[in-house]
Amino acid sequence: MQISIDIIVVIYNSERWIEDFLNSLKIQHYPLDKIHLTFIDNNSKDSSYELLNSCIFKDKFGSYEIFKQEKNIGFGAANNIGVSKTNQSYIYFLNIDTKLHQDTLINLINQAMEDDVAVGAWESRQFPYEHPKHYNPVTLEISWSSAAALLVRRECFQKIGGFDKEIFMYGEDVDLSWRIRNAGYKILYVPKSIIYHYTFGKNNVNRENELLNIINSNLFLRFRYGSFKDIILGYVMCLLWAIKHRNLKLGRKLIKSFSKIFKSKRSNIVGTFCGWNYEIHRLGHDFHNALPLETPLVSIIVRTNQRPEMLKEALTTIKNQTYQNIEIIVVEDGFPISKELVENNFKGLNIKYYATNEKVGRTKLANIGLALATGKYFNFLDDDDLLYADHIEVLVTSLINNHSYKIAYTIAFETPTKLISMDPYIYEEVCYSIEFNSKFDKQLLLIQNYFPIQSVLFSKEIYDELGGMDETLEVLEDWDYWLKLSTKYEFLYIEKITSLYKVPFQKKAILKRKQELVEQTKYIRKKYAVKNVKLPSKQINFKKKIISNFKINQCEIIKILKFKIKQKY
Repeated sequence: MQISIDIIVVIYNSERWIEDFLNSLKIQHYPLDKIHLTFIDNNSKDSSYELLNSCIFKDKFGSYEIFKQEKNIGFGAANNIGVSKTNQSYIYFLNIDTKLHQDTLINLINQAMEDDVAVGAWESRQFPYEHPKHYNPVTLEISWSSAAALLVRRECFQKIGGFDKEIFMYGEDVDLSWRIRNAGYKILYVPKSIIYHYTFGKNNVNRENELLNIINSNLFLRFRYGSFKDIILGYVMCLLWAIKHRNLKLGRKLIKSFSKIFKSKRSNIVGTFCGWNYEIHRLGHDFHNALPLETPLVSIIVRTNQRPEMLKEALTTIKNQTYQNIEIIVVEDGFPISKELVENNFKGLNIKYYATNEKVGRTKLANIGLALATGKYFNFLDDDDLLYADHIEVLVTSLINNHSYKIAYTIAFETPTKLISMDPYIYEEVCYSIEFNSKFDKQLLLIQNYFPIQSVLFSKEIYDELGGMDETLEVLEDWDYWLKLSTKYEFLYIEKITSLYKVPFQKKAILKRKQELVEQTKYIRKKYAVKNVKLPSKQINFKKKIISNFKINQCEIIKILKFKIKQKY
């Protein structure tokens, strides 16, 4: 459905961005007469106003207006003025230092039209550096959204009173997001809607000022939405940062900001503070994202053990993938319990379903899936694990850009999970942690497996050459397989979190799993003649960061419970 939308853009000395921004709108796969452009010029001193006014194709848009302010009133306040000058039901806030992909608007609007009124806002994905905050891989819900590319229902925006004009710049989008959610709305991430955001310029001074403003806004939000502990922790972090960087400018800036911060009205909304961030982060903020130049078929082999509700989540995360040329091989251990769910709920996906009708075990199941797969690349996903939306995209792009490799792997969150009910499927993910994070090292792999099964994408050529998994193993079959592949091939390491895997939280389940792993570890080490096992102290970067606690009920993030950071080497 093609609806009319308002695009509101705040500019301030933005002449270098304007041409690329306007040209990216011109080539949208969306009717230009449905786009109403409104620019708020915060008293630019360069030629920004003149450049916007001289746009030769401005008549092609539904409307095109520029409102010049007498002074710089800040980002949020200027956007509020833009909203007051417009009237479409959906408002897309965009930064001027962005460029849209051809499908940005069509993908964003299509998602908005599919969602019910419970969703109040949608965030586009940023390239080349994706904002690394965590989101729910199943529902695509996020706790806050960047206003660099944010679509909002006008009704929702007006209900919460718009941006807070007291926040001049940075943090105003976090404040807006928290109030949107407090009003009962959801905010969704739309990974298929891509904008190119040139976040930082080449001027180091501007970067320093930006960091100072981010820190100042964080302190402001801590005082408004945080506990007394959050506030104290914020100033301690700030002091340590200033001492470390010998930054007197920050100290002076904070002293000047005290009066404004302490005059800020306290809110009954509870905010979440993770250091200088407002959400746990997925590693990968430095990863340069790009769309693949080729789109070969990828086969994802999904092993399931008669747990249809659990399988439904895993398949939903495949459905959410930004990479589209995917073949899904669902192999069920036993009777075809999940067949009806697969056929009824995932009709639009390229799925092959196979049930063994008798118990054959997880390793035999993997080999059946490998034999059925026809893609150029293979990936595994067990029914209790989940993929972030860019998982396959990142892996395929990395292999295409590094032709000497046929195997690649990313990092994954490990999530100790407390199972509450299977039908309906209700669970609580106790925390998100990075258990292992290391570059590829054959010697290290001989000692311990340091990437879960869904992290790896490998070429079908390798399977054709070396065959499948060792069916005498019932656990750690993936580790054994990687060892087998590593005898002939190097693995490409990609430093980005693109998936998560669940492990038991209950004590009995942990002990049982540990016993199984210990026995099979002995077998594998004997098989590969590994002796005198000792972790290398310098070659390894094994980290365990217990990052944050979430309570998840039927896949909806309800409340963030607490924040910790630990390191273990």
